[in-house]
Amino acid sequence: MYATTGIIQGNTVLIDDSLIKLYNGKKVIVTVLEDDKHYDTITDEKLFAISDSLIDKNIEAYKELAK
Repeated sequence: MYATTGIIQGNTVLIDDSLIKLYNGKKVIVTVLEDDKHYDTITDEKLFAISDSLIDKNIEAYKELAK
């Protein structure tokens, strides 16, 4: 699994991350964070808690990706 951030412009997600090329052609799940604050620094513990919460909320989508 790989995670990165980007912004949406129109119907395109813009990402400034050269490692994303390694995943070209892979299916993705896009989670839109409705927050006006961008790129806040958070602790690893909070990041893991958020990640676990998103996985729990999107478990069906992950099962579909696994097919």
